[in-house]
Order: sequence, then C-alpha cells, then structure tokens
Amino acid sequence: MSYYTGKVSNIRIADSGGWTVISADVEAGYGIVQVYVAGMLIGAAPVVAEKVNFTTNLLGSIDPVSLLAVDGSDADIDYWSVAFPEADSAGNRIKVQMTTTEGMKTGWKWRVTVDGTIEHETDIFPNSQGAGGWGIKWGENWGHGPFGAGWGHDWGANWGHGGGIVLSWFSEPVVSGTYAVAVSTIDRAGNVSTAATDNVVIATYPRPPANLVVSSYVLGTDTLNLSYTASEDIA
Repeated sequence: MSYYTGKVSNIRIADSGGWTVISADVEAGYGIVQVYVAGMLIGAAPVVAEKVNFTTNLLGSIDPVSLLAVDGSDADIDYWSVAFPEADSAGNRIKVQMTTTEGMKTGWKWRVTVDGTIEHETDIFPNSQGAGGWGIKWGENWGHGPFGAGWGHDWGANWGHGGGIVLSWFSEPVVSGTYAVAVSTIDRAGNVSTAATDNVVIATYPRPPANLVVSSYVLGTDTLNLSYTASEDIA
C-alpha cells in the first residue's frame, strides 16, 4: 500500500493575500501529503520538519479538505475512493428525470449517459405497467391517461398513453466537477432518439448536519432527545 491514513493531524486553514493556506502536522517518517478538496485531488506538498503547507486558490468557502500521506512516487495517484470510503459514499448524486409523452410505446427503453458512458438503461413501461387505454379502432389507436387500463391487439404491445409519467434515476455518489448528462429513448427496433443534454455542476460535497446537542433527557424512559441544525444541502 502506498498511501497511509491517520498520519496527518491538526489541519489548519487560513487566508493569506487572497490565497488559502492549508497546513497540518504529519507523523514522522512520511514525506509527501496529498490535498483533496471536496473529494478532488488538487495537488501534493512535501513534509518539512513533520509539517506540511499547501497554498491554493481552488478552495471554496464550504469545501471539505482531506489530507493523505503517500509515497513520493505516488503523489499523482488519486486514492480518494479507497482512502476515504465513508466520505466518498456521502458524495452528491446526480438526479435525472424524464416525463413520458403520448408517442412512447411499450417495449421502448430510456437511456441515461454520463460523460459518454451508459449509466442506466431500462424499459419505460416495465411489464407494460402504465401503458393502456381503449382506442377507437381495435389494436390501432392510442388510449389516454398515464395509468389507464385497456386492451390492444397484443396485450401491451401496441398501445400508448397520454403521457405524464415521471421516470427517475439517481447516480452513485460523485465528486465535484461538471458532468455531461444525456437522456434518450430507444424504440423496439433499436432506434435511438436524439438525446436531450445538460451539463450538471457538482460544486462540493453536501455539508453534514451541525450543532448536535442533547436537548433533554427523560429519566422515566432513559431517553435522550437530540437537536441539530440540518444540512443546508440536503432537503
């Protein structure tokens, strides 16, 4: 293993002429410390006399800072996910929603890609759920209402709906950055629609709740009641 947790302590952050100086104490025997800001590796600095100092202009007012001792030859390797797994699992997630339209049929799929990689692809109507409605001609015309029951020439094979079903997908936790998100539909023949695209910006990790205190104690039930200030980033 070429990274070492628990070797950096007493992290201090101060402003200096418009720059941010990050300093800390380092256990003896370790020569390089990486600096992670909101889960992103922004650089590394040498240890001098068991102390490290790093100057940056990339630190936002609410960005969490994490420091990690590493071997000198591995200063550029990103160890975030393996060295800080608890923090990594608490990252922001990208939420994608698509509202169905009248022309979408059973057997169609919807696809979500992030930075060109397919992250999600599934049926718009799993097991024909949500598709149906009576047509004015058996098996040919479309029904109405997002959840209306009905019959088709083949059950659920060629009936649509009035639209309005909201489909949702959430990504795994991600680090700060800009993500190119694209959403498309795929018909039964495998034709892929033109994608709807957007750039999603993740500015920082969500801040945890603060000011956790014991607000009261009930002797009869041996119960502690806690109060706290909710995170500003999590509804």
